Amino acid sequence: MRRWSSAALALLAVVTAGALAAGCASAPDKLSYIAVPHPNDEMQAWSLIENTPDTYKVFIVMTRGEQTAFCATPGYEAGTGEAEPSPWPNGKWTPSCENARKNSFFRFLTAMATRDDGLPRAFEFEGVKGPFDSLGYPICRDDGLGECVVDLTAEVWTSPLAAVVWFNLGDGDLSHDEVEWAITTVRDNRTALGIDSTLPPQSLIGASFWNAGFDDCFVYEHDDHWAVQLALWSNDFGVGYQAATSCEADPVVSRHEQVSLEAFDAAFETAATVRVGRHTVFYGWLYSDDPGYWPGDYDGQDELFHRHQSFWVLYGDS
Repeated sequence: MRRWSSAALALLAVVTAGALAAGCASAPDKLSYIAVPHPNDEMQAWSLIENTPDTYKVFIVMTRGEQTAFCATPGYEAGTGEAEPSPWPNGKWTPSCENARKNSFFRFLTAMATRDDGLPRAFEFEGVKGPFDSLGYPICRDDGLGECVVDLTAEVWTSPLAAVVWFNLGDGDLSHDEVEWAITTVRDNRTALGIDSTLPPQSLIGASFWNAGFDDCFVYEHDDHWAVQLALWSNDFGVGYQAATSCEADPVVSRHEQVSLEAFDAAFETAATVRVGRHTVFYGWLYSDDPGYWPGDYDGQDELFHRHQSFWVLYGDS
């Protein structure tokens, strides 16, 4: 019989513990689709996203966020801990604007992964996939120049824990038809997109907060968010339950969750005037009013990004 010295046993224990801490958890056994109107909206449904290593997450980003005024005049504040947009955007509807929005999204996600073993710390770019069939849907990105850009492709990033499928459907002119097309295209082309087609779908979540006037709740009537809400409300995509964020006072809301305090701090914590939370750091350039970054509401729903999140749910058990 082989004998192990006390030193060898101690080393084995350290190696084993290190391997477990490094993330030798079992692979995801189900899948969730997350419909995101613009890069930075993902936090609006974070209570259903965080700490789910058993769920493979497919972020379906509908637009490139190219119409924000902050691509013309970034709200970046040097010396506050904010990260500069990269590349520096040189105007709305420009490739530099789109790339700055993309980079902020991936920097945020991978930074949040340092405290969440259900998120990857890196993605691999799989390239541009498509063009896909339009399925009869009207697809048109309108930059206000009298031209219609029909883009039936998607940029794809993958990892063992999550994928990002990024469409180009038009910031500011996203339609519910386009959202329906994007979700249907991803659902029906998982293998072509590099996503495991054997994982059973569990849910379709709209990270698309929208409120036209419920009390004690941030008013936000962005048309692109409404397009996601309407698409998820009106169509059963057959992928498990479908949910989207609203206000606690909304009578159709049936599920109330909250982002963990650790995760909300990781996103929105500040120290005096210094940005600490990843959302304030990587998305701070998309906000210029006081306090200079998108604030997070820990106690209620008075800010666009709030810890206590409310969802309407349809087409399945949540």
